[in-house]
Amino acid sequence: HIRFADSLVGLAGYVRTLLADAPRTLDELLAQLERPDSLLPSRPDMGELALAVTLLYAIGAARLTDGDRVELVA
Repeated sequence: HIRFADSLVGLAGYVRTLLADAPRTLDELLAQLERPDSLLPSRPDMGELALAVTLLYAIGAARLTDGDRVELVA
């Protein structure tokens, strides 16, 4: 059993909040997740972040733009 905040779905939901104001690269998202003031109880690695973004893409909530930025789909 894992906490929701530590799950892939929980991480994808949090990533959506980070993308709300502007598209970001995976590196920019990871830097935000690693900040001390991040609201997540644990720090995901690049692999977990990539899976969370893939989940958002698979459900049609995000897409890649030119410049390899991830943006939310309206």
